[in-house]
Amino acid sequence: MNGLEIAEEKIAQCKADKIPYLNISGLGLDTLPSSISELIWLGALTVSRNKISNLDALAPLTNLHKLAFSNNQIESIEVLRNLPKIRHVFMKYNQISDISPLQNLEKLKKIEANHNHIKNVESISSLKNLVFLDLAHNQIEALLPISDIKTLVWLCLENNANNEDVHEILAESLEKLAHFTY
Repeated sequence: MNGLEIAEEKIAQCKADKIPYLNISGLGLDTLPSSISELIWLGALTVSRNKISNLDALAPLTNLHKLAFSNNQIESIEVLRNLPKIRHVFMKYNQISDISPLQNLEKLKKIEANHNHIKNVESISSLKNLVFLDLAHNQIEALLPISDIKTLVWLCLENNANNEDVHEILAESLEKLAHFTY
């Protein structure tokens, strides 16, 4: 069986038994099977370690609270605007430059977005439930907006703008911070 056949089999099993999670990682998929959009009850989905470049098939999955699509070829996360229940998103090792689709996802608690092409973080500064943020190995120049995310407990900004003053301001203004690497 090839990767697509394995994915389709897992999706069929998930559909038959109304399983609330699905893992179709590491199958060499270059596209999401369209049948995945029928799994509207799905709470957790992992499609990491594939060659996927488009997440649009996920739009109907409005019950997702955990989504992992790390190690793919994703550029746009626009579809995430349609997923209001998302609490954890794992999107490291992609080609994402714009994270503004995350800005109205009020339930977000964890964002793993290291090793992308992110330049601007202003759009996520209003996320009031975020406790974990990993933006290491990106191209972020203005880190100061992160100081507005007062709920942060864990923050990693390694290999971005190397401005000691900003790091100091962040460390002082984020009172709940227990882990901070830069």
